[in-house]
Amino acid sequence: MSMELNLHGESRVIDSLLALEQALQEARALAQCELWLTNASEAEQGPALCMLRNGGNAWLMYLSGQDDSSFHTLGDEEADGACSYLLANGQVDEYPEAWCVEVEHCQRAFVAFFRTGGAQPAAIAWEAD
Repeated sequence: MSMELNLHGESRVIDSLLALEQALQEARALAQCELWLTNASEAEQGPALCMLRNGGNAWLMYLSGQDDSSFHTLGDEEADGACSYLLANGQVDEYPEAWCVEVEHCQRAFVAFFRTGGAQPAAIAWEAD
């Protein structure tokens, strides 16, 4: 099985768990990043998993691809405020801190997504958009 990974605007084919783990290590080295993993040529066709990260703040978005269903992570629902994220196109967006989960949880979700061929990672708390 292979999937397409896009790390902050640079695409590559991921055809093994080792290749995915190397890409995740590269993502960890960046202060901020936008990371997509999909088994379709266009992320919007999904299923797709996206992580936005700024330092220790990170959240995931899951797109089913079969319909227009999308989900985001649900972290500490009582967290106030927002965090800004630098997108690959240079745009800066803000999202609620309540969506943030640990970066390590995000990375494990990418491994689960790859292993299951694009299923929504079950170990993450999700909220429908």
